[in-house]
Amino acid sequence: MFGTYEKYNLVRCSFARCGSNTYIAEDFYRQGLLRLGNNWTGISLNISDFMFDIRLLINGAPAKYTYFADEGSLKLDARGAELEFALTDRSHFRVRGRGAGLRLELRSASGKGARACRGLYALADGSGWEGDFANFGKLFFRAISGNFSVSTVFDDDKNEYSLVRIDFMPDAITGEFEAAVHDYRDHILPYGEYEDFDKLVSDNRADFARFSEIYRNPAPGYEELAKYARWVVWSHRTKAIGCFKEPQILFQNAWSCSAAPWQQSYNAMAMLSDPAEAWRMICVVFSNQDPRTGRVPGFMSYANPATSGLQPAFQGFALDFLFRTIGDSFISESEAERMYPKLAAWANYWTTYHSAGFGDDVLALHSTHESGWDDSSLFQDGFPAVDPCAMAFQILLMEVIARLAQKSSSYRQEHDGWMTRAKKLLDTLISEYWDGEKFIAKVNGKPVDSLSLANFQPIMLGKRLPPEIIDKVAEKLTAEGQWLTEIGLASESMLSERATFGVSFVCGRVAGPQNMILTVGLQAAGKQKEAEMIARRFCDHAAREGIILGYAPYNIYKANGKTADQQIPPIATDGWTWSSWSANCVLTMLTEVIAK
Repeated sequence: MFGTYEKYNLVRCSFARCGSNTYIAEDFYRQGLLRLGNNWTGISLNISDFMFDIRLLINGAPAKYTYFADEGSLKLDARGAELEFALTDRSHFRVRGRGAGLRLELRSASGKGARACRGLYALADGSGWEGDFANFGKLFFRAISGNFSVSTVFDDDKNEYSLVRIDFMPDAITGEFEAAVHDYRDHILPYGEYEDFDKLVSDNRADFARFSEIYRNPAPGYEELAKYARWVVWSHRTKAIGCFKEPQILFQNAWSCSAAPWQQSYNAMAMLSDPAEAWRMICVVFSNQDPRTGRVPGFMSYANPATSGLQPAFQGFALDFLFRTIGDSFISESEAERMYPKLAAWANYWTTYHSAGFGDDVLALHSTHESGWDDSSLFQDGFPAVDPCAMAFQILLMEVIARLAQKSSSYRQEHDGWMTRAKKLLDTLISEYWDGEKFIAKVNGKPVDSLSLANFQPIMLGKRLPPEIIDKVAEKLTAEGQWLTEIGLASESMLSERATFGVSFVCGRVAGPQNMILTVGLQAAGKQKEAEMIARRFCDHAAREGIILGYAPYNIYKANGKTADQQIPPIATDGWTWSSWSANCVLTMLTEVIAK
């Protein structure tokens, strides 16, 4: 899947496993060097103090190596000498060597040496060495077979370590070694007996295969891309540990190592062969809902509880898609009873704290992040802004709440009220925020003159919109050279002077989430041909370039002919690492938009 001689390497996509905090990535600046870290803190690998260089040793000296990784293990090879890493979901990983030793040397990504270490000491029972790495947790190093040595240098002047090095060396007779490294916060977790290494690798493959069963088959010709996308989601899935009460899916492992509530709903949309898991993914974020306001948090990580920040009420869109695709029988009466008040409080949070002040349910946003369009020209006139996208999400959320009320035992009388509110907001959206060509945002009652793709996102409402609006949106989205590019829909019109492909996320780049939402919306509106064409363009490019969040469509700006902004990766542009957010969007398009 990933390797020195493979189509993709580990520069943009780290090697990881479902339920493991450990990841391994290739150093961008020292090509061929793999580095090991963990995502307890959510700190990106390019600034983390907790990164270990991985060196393959032959006769005690570092040797240049190649590597190959798949869902089972990661292998390093140097002239036949081999190291193999296998991660587990039990807070440790294993490594073995044949004709080779392993050196793990702590080296801060921000030039701070080994300062992350607060102490490294042999345990009294002789079982191994434990290292304390402050907020990065602890590591327990144990040699199962072979030899083991630790080297440290403490700088008294700086009161910190300048060298932390752990070497696992092969047995002099067998030429082999095997080791385990445990990763935990306070004390080592029970791990049982170490299983046979080959069985561990086999179990990893089996676990990935089981996880893959929650997805439908992709459209013919996209099997390889679908496997990569499923692997990305699987390798970003947490277990219930730290601040996670239930498993969630991280945005990224080595960069933005956090779970976003709305992204859990994105993941749910593709899990059509396991509706119960899809439903759980949508519901899990409400375990951190504010009981006073109904607010759902923006982000959380292993070590940090739910934080501030806010994203759109995406749950309605996700559930509307699931209902349309597989029905609603996966929601029992008791589940509807449990979740109705939570989703109702979430909807009322928006209309209470983000009301536009018109005496109805029209919403006004105070931050670009509240829309999901972080740097869109839609908000060029400032705030508060009445955003048609937020209203579309709210309409779908209200309809979903009405359905839950109908399926519940205690809230059935609330059904008609929610449907009435949804219909009224839909009528307002159409009559006041559609200008005949596109949906528009307004600031102080004045339309925003924007060429953002966001102007068409209310197509998510499908056939709730009048045919003339559906036809116009489909026409605009399939006109070559405006929003439609050879690789999918650009987030800003190519005719816009504001389009940028540099550090911008959704002001010109072709991004996975927006392409998924709009193609699903077109499909719901009856425009299957148009939806499939756009989805194929995006997914074909993802298969060529990797499953990153967004791509630069051109190397010049079409509006003025100037050379497009280029940034040195890996950063949040073409160098943005692979992410589960883009992977789940690819899976939805492959299995439902294109497959249809």
